[in-house]
Amino acid sequence: MRWIVRAMLLIGLLAILILGQDKAYGMWSLGFLLAAWVMLEPRLRPALILLPVAGMTGVAALIWQQPWL
Repeated sequence: MRWIVRAMLLIGLLAILILGQDKAYGMWSLGFLLAAWVMLEPRLRPALILLPVAGMTGVAALIWQQPWL
């Protein structure tokens, strides 16, 4: 069962890398899939502390890209 989830995440990552590069949501979707992968892999659990930092960095980047600033 676990290998099915890993395969689906890998297929999703590849699809976003191929199809979503020129779209605005491409990098965000890639980040969400990588975060899901980190949460599912037991060896990567220590990296979970970085997820809130990455999320806040993403929010700051979105605000920074607004034309009204």
